[in-house]
Amino acid sequence: MRYISIILLFAAFGTQAQFDGAGGEPGSKSVHKDDASIVAWADAAEVMLGPVQINDTAQGYPTIGTSNSAVGPFDGSVLSLGDGGSVTLSFNQPIVNTNGYDFAIFENGFKVGLSYYLELAHVEVSTNGTDFIRFPSESLSDTSFQTNNFAYTDPERIKNLAGKHQAPYGTLFDLEELGIEEVSYIRVVDVIGCVNDSFGTRDSKGRIINDPWPTPFASSGFDLDAVAVVNGSLLSVLSPEGYAKANPLISNSVRIGNRLKLKPEWEGSQISCRDMNGRELSSFSSEIATLYTGGVYTVTIYKSNQIWVQRIIVY
Repeated sequence: MRYISIILLFAAFGTQAQFDGAGGEPGSKSVHKDDASIVAWADAAEVMLGPVQINDTAQGYPTIGTSNSAVGPFDGSVLSLGDGGSVTLSFNQPIVNTNGYDFAIFENGFKVGLSYYLELAHVEVSTNGTDFIRFPSESLSDTSFQTNNFAYTDPERIKNLAGKHQAPYGTLFDLEELGIEEVSYIRVVDVIGCVNDSFGTRDSKGRIINDPWPTPFASSGFDLDAVAVVNGSLLSVLSPEGYAKANPLISNSVRIGNRLKLKPEWEGSQISCRDMNGRELSSFSSEIATLYTGGVYTVTIYKSNQIWVQRIIVY
């Protein structure tokens, strides 16, 4: 197992924000579809669709996508699983438990204003394609009402469920959490987000999971875009103290037309900068080129075996 020293922003959890934040946010356990840590994609898929609506099977099955939609790189083409449907992905090479995250699952969730429309799925892994182990999921979403197709889900109240992060960010998973050293299969199982006990899906602690339901459309259920293998270059967040000590930035804000500088010990790093839509602006060495548009950006700094992710403000 390789040992890589990685640093990410600590997510401060309050009573409402229990887990990491949305895709692309500092400390988020997510990866952008174009991130250099992605080394492979799923090669084959076996699909078992669920009905469009579990309590009205006369509506048939979803018709969006095929098994081919679930393999290869993220491309916006999705496979809709239906209520409780599943897809099992296989890979040319086994996925090895590295010192960091090992794979990521991409759905087509999206952001509206400050809110997120997310559809969720359980994630299971197997070495032989027969015996699967499920990642322990948690959902702290309010179940006093049914999330419908015009309502939103707080990603900070979701853990270990695919679809937690909006496109084009994938939700990361670490085999270390299950104590498994190598897998060759990943199964994605749609969450039936109904708060009715008769149909609803529960998390690992027995709590009902609330996500948009019913979804009586051709695109019913979880919409899988892709499954990526990552090389462990993203690791769990450190404490606030550890993060502050290693911060490579002289300042987290810069005026329009000025440059954002690195501390001397981080000079020579490779830097990438993305806007809040995930678009990479450019890559530089030692310092970030002049930014002429105000706003919030995500800066990723690479040096030796370290990666640092930080939001900056240009004003």
